[in-house]
Amino acid sequence: MKGSRHILPTYITDEELFSKVIEGLREGRIVALAIIVEKTGSGPRRPGAKMVIYDDGRCFGTLGGGVFERLVIKHAMEAIREGKPRIEKYSFFGREVKEVKAHETGLICGGVVTVYIDVIKPVPTAYIVGAGRIGKPLADLLNMIGLRVVVADPNKGLLSKEIYPYAEKLFHGAPDEIGRFIEASAKSRDIIIIAHGETDVDVTVLRHALRSKAGFIGVLGSRRKVIEYAKMLVREGFNIDDIVSRVRAPIGIDIGAETPEEISISIVSQIISWIHGVESDSYRQLNILRMDSVIDTLRKEAIGKS
Repeated sequence: MKGSRHILPTYITDEELFSKVIEGLREGRIVALAIIVEKTGSGPRRPGAKMVIYDDGRCFGTLGGGVFERLVIKHAMEAIREGKPRIEKYSFFGREVKEVKAHETGLICGGVVTVYIDVIKPVPTAYIVGAGRIGKPLADLLNMIGLRVVVADPNKGLLSKEIYPYAEKLFHGAPDEIGRFIEASAKSRDIIIIAHGETDVDVTVLRHALRSKAGFIGVLGSRRKVIEYAKMLVREGFNIDDIVSRVRAPIGIDIGAETPEEISISIVSQIISWIHGVESDSYRQLNILRMDSVIDTLRKEAIGKS
């Protein structure tokens, strides 16, 4: 398979195989687990044979090698991109058999093998910057929906295991230290929510967030404030398209929220829609940074800088 990083097929124990699943998830990767669940006639391996495929093409274990295995890897990569499990059948008759609806491998073992391809996604980590009025209910809700939670704040007094008993980590430091920590830690399925409120903290962390691999970056604040943040970054040389496409600001769905708890619900609702890939156009339109008039303003800032 062109461009694949498939290593040579080799048998490994189930214990070793599942350790590879865990290893991939800890790297923040989406992992496919391919299992032969049924075999009629002859085929390369028995039901129960397993193989692990990472989203970067690396593979561990074997279902039999050859054309058959390359087809499974191809279908596993498709399942990873779609984010959905699937069941595929593979024919080993060496010719087309009308009554058998299966992918033809060209092999002549004389059977049909059914493979279940599961898609296992890592649990996203939500990095919350700001442990103030919004930070606590926001962290509580994100923990309730099953996300890993990391809370960071320059004020050490706001960070404690009593307040955030479920937190994976409580990070205290200067704004730039917080930013560097998040930039180095956040993976592609992770979420960064900047909700501190002070310009120095928010903009400093936002700089690092844009340099990170995080898939979701949100900034809490008024429309005027987030536009000013964007203008500051453009003047510093940050790419306008990168800012507009990656930053959700003001973060949250417009539900008329006023209290910290209501605001937190609006934010978590948007995050849930992003995780499940159903973030609608109406949500995106609420992002002030994606308005044509704001983009024009940012482009003028870029021209003025040059």
